[in-house]
Amino acid sequence: MTLREKLTHLHSRLGFGATPAELDRDEKLGLDRAIDRLIDYQKVDEQFPVSPYEFSWRDKDDADLGSYTFRNYWVLRMMATERPLQEKLTLFWHSHFAAADNKVEDGAMMLDYVEGLRQNANGKFVDLLRSASQAPAMMRYLDMTRSMRGHPNENFAREVMELFTLGIDGGYTEKDVQEVSRALTGWGMIHFMYELPGTTTEKLKDSIKYQRPFSSFCNMPTLHDPGEKTILGKTRAWTGDEVLDLLANHPKTAERISHKMWQFFGCELPGQPEIERVAAAFRKSRGDIKTTLRALVKSPEFWSEKCVGQLAKSPADFVIGVARVQGIGKALLTKRDPNATTYTKITQIIPDNCGYAAYRMDRAGLTLFNPPDVAGWKWGSAFITPAAMAERYQFQGMYLDIPGKPDVASQAVMSVVAAKEPANSEAAAKLLCETYSVAPTESTVKLLATYIESQGGPKSVQDPTRWSGIHFGCMKYLAAAPEMHVS
Repeated sequence: MTLREKLTHLHSRLGFGATPAELDRDEKLGLDRAIDRLIDYQKVDEQFPVSPYEFSWRDKDDADLGSYTFRNYWVLRMMATERPLQEKLTLFWHSHFAAADNKVEDGAMMLDYVEGLRQNANGKFVDLLRSASQAPAMMRYLDMTRSMRGHPNENFAREVMELFTLGIDGGYTEKDVQEVSRALTGWGMIHFMYELPGTTTEKLKDSIKYQRPFSSFCNMPTLHDPGEKTILGKTRAWTGDEVLDLLANHPKTAERISHKMWQFFGCELPGQPEIERVAAAFRKSRGDIKTTLRALVKSPEFWSEKCVGQLAKSPADFVIGVARVQGIGKALLTKRDPNATTYTKITQIIPDNCGYAAYRMDRAGLTLFNPPDVAGWKWGSAFITPAAMAERYQFQGMYLDIPGKPDVASQAVMSVVAAKEPANSEAAAKLLCETYSVAPTESTVKLLATYIESQGGPKSVQDPTRWSGIHFGCMKYLAAAPEMHVS
């Protein structure tokens, strides 16, 4: 593999694919520094200018806190961020610590839950576990609004062990579940939204003004069972936080998280040696996600034929990847009123386009804020079904119109292809594939070249007005190409 090919693979797994400009930048950095830039994303300066609540306002006196408004906000972050791994990890953890709004039915709760995942996405696993377990959205999703001495919530304890940490084959017993549920007594949540006076709009303005959540985890010591519990063979007066620390640092948790990371970032069927190598890094670092990811990316298997070009893209990888190449996220940010505040309704073109991208993901099988069940999504080939592919073929990218000018997406792509001055239609077709990080197979190149030739040949690439329509036609062929849907 050339350096550029390695960088393309790296960005497809630790992000949503790379734009040609990002590949140019990272070629200058070199592979190791490019890896560091992606994984140590806190060092990348990004002051994301948009508040999620800007998506909530219908007008200055009317707010909608439905989860779909915050879904649009997340899509914008995915499309525009300079820290793609942060959003990719947030999606991964959203599936691992699955909570769904179809049961929570509270957009603000779902927003706070996802924000907690984002803030801890590449930190320590125990902090992620605590954030997810104590998120009011998760507590409501798993019926944990109150757990008290004498009436512990065994269902919540079971999910913490079976889904979040050890796994179904983690070696624990039914007695362990019961004892963990006792340790978690005293935990609950308070939903301020319904306890405070005023309208939804007034409550929203108050919460923004005082930086106050709509709901909160609470620990009530008087409801906690202080007695001794024996958990995984260890007896003491366990508290909830102590149990989370025990489970987060258990060897079975290390193996399970490593396996899931391989399936999400590497390949669908990882071998036991590569799982164990990454699990060892997880254990040694006490669950440090950056260290664990580095071990995965540094594994020879990550760069082998077993991984490269062999993982089916999720609907998010596909839709967001295309949108980022087309420059949609950055273009949408320019549409926001520079004087906007958290109390200002965002320019309508932004939620319209973010909503369309979310809709296309939804139709292809991935609805943000609504994983299918407590186990989250199944990644890879699970998304490649006849129905899902038929929906993918309907997505030919995003088209932002500026009065009197060709659309933004076509111009972003044209600027890359035209700069290489393709000598013929076949060269233009190959450049188009390269721009979208698609392996230029003979059949796809032939289809694209024939179409470009019928529209005027390579000279059309230099004509902004003509290229807009040609680009749209080319996207139909690309969307139907199998290689467009793997990375």
